[in-house]
Amino acid sequence: MSLTDYQNYIKEQLLALIQTADAKKHYGLVWEEDKVPEKVVQDCKENIPFLKEVKKKNIYADINLSENILIEGDNYHALKVLAETHKAAVDLIYIDPPYNTGKKEDFMYNDKYVDIDDSYRHSKWLSFMHKRLTLAATLLSKNGAIFISIDDTEIAQLKILCNQIFGEDNFVAQFIRKNKTGSGHDSSQVAVEFDYMLCYAKNKASLKFEKETLDVENDPKYKLEDEHVKHRGKYYLRDLDYKGSYSPSLDYELELPDGSIVLAGGKNGKPNTWRWNKEKVEWGKANNFIVFKKGKDKWKAYIKQYQFVDNKNNRRERKLPHRAILKFLNAEGSRELNSIVPQNNFRFPKPVGLILFCINLFADKNITVLDFFAGSGTTGHAVLQANDNDAGNRKFILCTNNENNICETVTHPRIKNLIKGYECNNKKIKGIKANLRYYQTAFK
Repeated sequence: MSLTDYQNYIKEQLLALIQTADAKKHYGLVWEEDKVPEKVVQDCKENIPFLKEVKKKNIYADINLSENILIEGDNYHALKVLAETHKAAVDLIYIDPPYNTGKKEDFMYNDKYVDIDDSYRHSKWLSFMHKRLTLAATLLSKNGAIFISIDDTEIAQLKILCNQIFGEDNFVAQFIRKNKTGSGHDSSQVAVEFDYMLCYAKNKASLKFEKETLDVENDPKYKLEDEHVKHRGKYYLRDLDYKGSYSPSLDYELELPDGSIVLAGGKNGKPNTWRWNKEKVEWGKANNFIVFKKGKDKWKAYIKQYQFVDNKNNRRERKLPHRAILKFLNAEGSRELNSIVPQNNFRFPKPVGLILFCINLFADKNITVLDFFAGSGTTGHAVLQANDNDAGNRKFILCTNNENNICETVTHPRIKNLIKGYECNNKKIKGIKANLRYYQTAFK
């Protein structure tokens, strides 16, 4: 209904509309959208956005490798083009958007920094993010996922926004990252040493993350050994008696070495059972997977949990899902960047290890990785490092503006040095073979 229609309403009609609206319950994120329209969005509506290649900044190290892309310009403009060229073709998106803390030079909207006194600070940030994340969602492949770094300022709003864009059912995890240590002594209330990383899947049912391989070789709980140590490794003992979900098939009489009989938990019935069924226990006794020990007044039955084999005596790597608590310090990111390109633009670049963690969740070594808040180029660095580690052929697409010449003086030189090699502390660092094409945003 238009504003003109409301102007023709009488007082009683307007009151009735207000009462009806107040009676309805709403859940979701509401903000003052486009109080000040974003110029780049209008420009992309009125003109045809495209990417202009800057050939003199291209880098070719091996024509047999895939081409990586660095885009200089506004990321909304870049995403509009990528939505045409890379629809459903990006497997991993990592972004480190402005946290909107209100601090100097944190978040820019319409070529102006938004400070803490701006009453529309949160609305501008949400409008800014909504447009870009909506486009980003169209780029994700069916097995893809997006990772978004953020802190306490906008974490609540961002999660609801992502639920709306990617779907609440596609929420994967909210990682907690320890980002600094030994600081905060001057904090007025609480020293905060963490930020977050939200993860959403394009389709959670299709997403298959790699699990973490446990370092059982150095795990101190594996300290016992027997005659099978060469094949099975060392072991520790797990109580065969188990108190958990009850199953009658696991509740039976167990014969002990002296011929006596014992029941799980000392009695028949809930809550205790044996961990293995009767047939499996007999197999375990015959194959030295079950051990009985007699204490002062009673026997105990144990399973031998070995380092290198499963409970069928098959060799295996022990794996568990990754934990959502991470430790990747900002100080590491600063050291990494300044060792390649000495600079003063970025105080807290993300560490390469954080992005490598995200990349290594994907088993495929040929994924395409996008970062449209690329900044210093950490994501590009991580992709190159991942390929160097395992001979993969992953590709990256980076987009960053050229505010304070950061793309020309930091992002591009960082990638160039990583490919061609550089010198650090009087030591020559060998380059990582890769190709790069450089573009600038433009209009037709």
